[in-house]
Amino acid sequence: MTITDVVVVGLGGGGSNIADLFAERGFFSTAINFSSQDLSSLTHVHDKQKLLGSDGLGHNRQMAVELVATHTSVLTSFLTKHCEDAEVVIVSFSTGGGSGSGLSSLTLNLLSNMYPDKAIIAMPIIPHDEESTTALMNNQQVFEELSNIEGICIAPVDNQKAKSRDFAIGKTKIYNITNKSIVDHFHALYSYTSESSKSGSFDKKDFINLFKQEGYCSIAEVIDVAYWLEKEKLILNPSNTKKLLRSVLNESMFAPIEYDSIGKAAIIIDTEDEDVIDNIDNSIFNDFANRPLDVFEGIYNNEQSNFLMVVLTGLSMCQTRLSKIDEILEMRQKELENLPRTNTAFKSKFSSMSLPSNKPTQKKEKLSTQDILNMYRKR
Repeated sequence: MTITDVVVVGLGGGGSNIADLFAERGFFSTAINFSSQDLSSLTHVHDKQKLLGSDGLGHNRQMAVELVATHTSVLTSFLTKHCEDAEVVIVSFSTGGGSGSGLSSLTLNLLSNMYPDKAIIAMPIIPHDEESTTALMNNQQVFEELSNIEGICIAPVDNQKAKSRDFAIGKTKIYNITNKSIVDHFHALYSYTSESSKSGSFDKKDFINLFKQEGYCSIAEVIDVAYWLEKEKLILNPSNTKKLLRSVLNESMFAPIEYDSIGKAAIIIDTEDEDVIDNIDNSIFNDFANRPLDVFEGIYNNEQSNFLMVVLTGLSMCQTRLSKIDEILEMRQKELENLPRTNTAFKSKFSSMSLPSNKPTQKKEKLSTQDILNMYRKR
């Protein structure tokens, strides 16, 4: 059964790959791109929109805006067709490329203007530190634009998190690990909205209101609380649960968070271990400058489960991560400034040297067949 109250719109190649994974998990998902090849590679999305004017933009994000400006109705019609009846719209896109990066702010602004009462979640995918200078510059431009859009929740995915775990990891594996992790988080959270509990349920209204909170978002998930406590060498108590949360947030595939503000939060506990339930309370938010305005709780007792998820919305911009990229760009700028001037001129000493084949040859006297035959006749 397809989930239709949450709709995913993938922009460009990277964003559409995430949309394809969401579709595989049952969410109604769409893809928008200039590249027909990228769109053809998608196997699960429910609808695709090929934008006119180019077949790929080569990391030129400004070109995306210029091209779509002459066909804005194509974009708005596609969004209206698929987002009209949704309660939550997730817009996924890579910030380092051309199509998704260029379309992102325009699309999010259109959606927030068209549907001010819906929960609009931007899902920007931040490039890792070793990616091209153009990709990192595009990222900074995108986040400058996102900071000026009101009423949206921003869940920044950070490819550097996967890269930090294994510096030898390839780009394809980074994308696979990161994308799957993020989609699994949202799928797990949404799945609990259909479960009932005597101890308190996390329902669809909670899900919607959680992501209606403006600001940044992060999700921490612990599949096995006992395993994590043992891994971190911690005993189970409220203080150590708070430490556990901070540790898991650092491990997640979302950008590092800031602790100077928080809006809303959700706590999902699924365990038969009453000690775990008793040791998780609102003290886990003590590291923040304020308490959450609202906390949505879901407490479940599924067999053989020891699951904890904490969702934070209304956070401040991921300034630490963006400042790190600024430092990288500053270093690369200095490298470019110190490069010697590129010399493209070349003059060879031998480009016109005299070759034997170029020397004039004496005209050879043409022999008759008889003359040639006489050369070999025995005398």
